[in-house]
Amino acid sequence: MEGRKIAKGLAIKDPSLTEIEEAARHLNLDFEISQAQYPNDQGKEERTPGRILVEKKYSKSKSMKLLCDEIRRIRQDTQ
Repeated sequence: MEGRKIAKGLAIKDPSLTEIEEAARHLNLDFEISQAQYPNDQGKEERTPGRILVEKKYSKSKSMKLLCDEIRRIRQDTQ
């Protein structure tokens, strides 16, 4: 698969692992945090190592859009 998983206009810039975790919790999605780091990210201190595995409640694209919307809402609430 090539291209974007989320349209550029809907995407979130630099979501943190904590933001994704909080969004998944708000959406009542079961998730698991995995302390993995991709080879391309090694040595990049600004990137938080890890990933979140989310239950397959929706399609991948719908889950990602829901998480983006929730992170956007969370960021607006904290400003």
